[in-house]
Amino acid sequence: MPQETVGFVNLEWTCKRCGSKNPGTTKICAGCGNVMSETDKFELPAQQELVKDEAVIATAERGPDVTCKYCGARNAADAKTCSQCSADLTEAAVRQAGQVLGAFSAEKKPDVKCPYCGAMNPATALKCSKCAGTLRVAQRPVDQPQAPPAAAPAATHRLPLLIGIGVLIVAAIVCGLLFFRTSDTSAAVQGVQWQRAIEIMEQRPVERETWRDQIPSGAAMGSCELRVRGVQDQPAPNAEKICGTPYTVDTGTGVGKVVQDCQYEVKDDWCAYTQPQWMVIDSLVANGADANPQWPAVNLRTDQREGDRAESYVVLFSSDGKEYQMTVANASELLKYAVGSRWKLKVNALGSVVAAEPAQ
Repeated sequence: MPQETVGFVNLEWTCKRCGSKNPGTTKICAGCGNVMSETDKFELPAQQELVKDEAVIATAERGPDVTCKYCGARNAADAKTCSQCSADLTEAAVRQAGQVLGAFSAEKKPDVKCPYCGAMNPATALKCSKCAGTLRVAQRPVDQPQAPPAAAPAATHRLPLLIGIGVLIVAAIVCGLLFFRTSDTSAAVQGVQWQRAIEIMEQRPVERETWRDQIPSGAAMGSCELRVRGVQDQPAPNAEKICGTPYTVDTGTGVGKVVQDCQYEVKDDWCAYTQPQWMVIDSLVANGADANPQWPAVNLRTDQREGDRAESYVVLFSSDGKEYQMTVANASELLKYAVGSRWKLKVNALGSVVAAEPAQ
């Protein structure tokens, strides 16, 4: 994702010896003289302001500072000898850089109160203008009592749930046994029933929406509007640049680089169109109770055509005052069941015929 530079902002660091805050470009603590070590981290200041000093910006763009391996002093990226001990910096360790420190905000922060004399000072101040006391001292974490762990739910709380699951399992097993368990019975064919249906289709106008270049040929186009069709990194016609919230990245120099991620939303015409489509408008149905099923007569107009065909066939059995039904696959199968012929049926517990064979 393309990244654009908004500007640069001065950072801070906290002295581990005395807890004082120091400007990011300062390499030695103003409170106790302690050198900023390689492990000390840069932080965002309370009040963020874009740097206007070109010299500071040029220093930040030279690359991260380096740490002298002899005295631990911080030096500029292009320094040849240590400013603290004059040692050769050829093998100096390069400070880490590239870490995101947080969102950038130029919103004006309220003044801060000096903890020593009570005087009010700007949010950017590190020392009190009245008593020179440190305004921002690193807060040491206070041990917080830990809440006792939540008691595990008693086993009795799960008992109703387990019982319910058990009942459902038992019910499923019983239903399965009832469905698959069958009994034999002898029955006579009492009659047959059949139904055949044919869908009638006609072209009707249908309204749809899609991108302009995907409208089918021959369709009547309606109104269009610009919509976002995709996002890309490079500019393009009908593209709008969209940038995220600016954030600050550590350059390793005490100055943060404020950047934002930007992409281009490419817009295109989203259009309505009308196109004829074959639709089911009616269904012709023929029914009968004989062994000679027929399709219904079809009389189509020039703008109509047949759709799908459907058929169903049922054999009716009777045995000792009980009636049974069985569906067969096709008309040829139906012809096997002459009225009055006797059959041996397999009937499940739900009263459905699952198989039939001629009685001996």
